[in-house]
Amino acid sequence: MVVRYQDSVIRASKSTLHSNISSLFVAEVYACLEATKLGISMGIESVTIMGDSKTVINKCQSTTKDKSVIETIIQDIRSNRSCF
Repeated sequence: MVVRYQDSVIRASKSTLHSNISSLFVAEVYACLEATKLGISMGIESVTIMGDSKTVINKCQSTTKDKSVIETIIQDIRSNRSCF
């Protein structure tokens, strides 16, 4: 992931290796979670996360819960939103 401020200059980047990721879909959710954690650790007041999966983006923006494999991670992302 890459952190850019409004001037588009790259301020930070991070990559994380997970050994038990079952699909690209799950990897995308973990990337979103890591993005929120990085924003919190950098003390950023506002974060815009962009991704390839419209489903992941919609689930992060929604308040409804479901029984999907990624729901626990989505809940972590939602709880991190309160930090921004």
